[in-house]
Amino acid sequence: MRLLKQIPLALASLALCVPEVQAAPGPADVQAMRTYVERNRAYPPAARAEALRQLELLPGLAATPARFELEAAHIAALADNGHSVLLPPQWPSRYRRSPVHFGLFSDGLHVVSAPADRRQLVGRRVLRINGRDWREIRSAYARYQGGLPGFRDQFVPLFMETPALLAAAGFGSDPDRLAITLEAPERAETVIVQAALTPYRDEAAFTGESPLIDGARLLPPNRVPLYLQDPGPLFRLAFPVELDGAYIQLNAIRGLGIQQFFEQTLVELRRRRPHNIVVDLRFNMGGDLNIARDFMQALPGIAPGRIYAITSGRTFSAAISSLGYLKQAAGDRLSIVGEPIGDRLEFWAEGDIVMLPGLGAFVLYASERHNYMTGCPEPDCHSAIREHPIRVRSLQPDMPVGLSWAQYSEGRDPAMAAILADIARRESARPPSPPPAEPVSPR
Repeated sequence: MRLLKQIPLALASLALCVPEVQAAPGPADVQAMRTYVERNRAYPPAARAEALRQLELLPGLAATPARFELEAAHIAALADNGHSVLLPPQWPSRYRRSPVHFGLFSDGLHVVSAPADRRQLVGRRVLRINGRDWREIRSAYARYQGGLPGFRDQFVPLFMETPALLAAAGFGSDPDRLAITLEAPERAETVIVQAALTPYRDEAAFTGESPLIDGARLLPPNRVPLYLQDPGPLFRLAFPVELDGAYIQLNAIRGLGIQQFFEQTLVELRRRRPHNIVVDLRFNMGGDLNIARDFMQALPGIAPGRIYAITSGRTFSAAISSLGYLKQAAGDRLSIVGEPIGDRLEFWAEGDIVMLPGLGAFVLYASERHNYMTGCPEPDCHSAIREHPIRVRSLQPDMPVGLSWAQYSEGRDPAMAAILADIARRESARPPSPPPAEPVSPR
């Protein structure tokens, strides 16, 4: 929850601006991982014992940095907790990444973006990477990141695009090139791609970037749906004509100006009195759960119609807390639309980072419990949740909606389409208002 409040982003920016340096893990990195295991309270007893056993194997991997890093990631992943992780978005700052990028859709893995000389690959369905079925690589990635599959899927493309990591995991041999086998009308085609260092900058060095945003830069401007337009701002308010209501996009629960945005949005909503409200959390990796609480709790009292929340596997951390407060306030008037959120209703968070000095890697540990089913009365619970409990049965989608490559590339938003269809259905089922009574003439 406090990741982006505690990590000094300037440190990341400085680290990513230096020339490429060969990582050299050593005893200090092993000791850092020992510290990590001690501080990470998310481990069940058996998993902690296994993490301690795996720590003893790390010194023997110091000569192969990528293998050392993956085993450090594995030690973190043994907690099976979304907030206990070696941060994947920093991989492109240490290992060369393919310039041909992938995205997972309901109908498989596709190329979402590529440089100009490879632009013809965009949209092609990926069959194999380095000769291995991409689904095998996707499954194997669970060893290096714990938590729910939907959250892991937000980062597995980075793993698939990084030849050195694939080679260290046994899915290739060349640390600098990627062999991508693509579907073709007659027979599959394999292309070889040279990887390069392409580090993320600023906050993206910790949260990464959704492949949907990456690929949207190549969509024709008239085919970019509202949720992918202008991805720079972290929050926005719009009133689409077709919605008969307000659309609020929150891509984070943090950022300069967010409190002012919430205050101004509530003023505008109360002035315009929209019938329905849509809160889009599908790209929201979290921030500070305390910031949005009052805002979320106020929304149901403004709109007389439905409240909709759009979610995905990238809806994580404080975004889940905020969704919980919205669900608690709106009750049955809230419909959750899209894909499952990125974590369970009970998880561990509120930790800090441990840096592996030789590798330059960051590992996030978790130290406080969150439980959104019980209100979290236990003494090891995060104090904000004990003071402002969340008690909900589920935050799973009421209206499950996936996204295919065809829908994405054509600029369609099936989540919003499902919402509009639900509004239309409810409007048609509403009994007509009785005609006004005839005035009675005085006798």
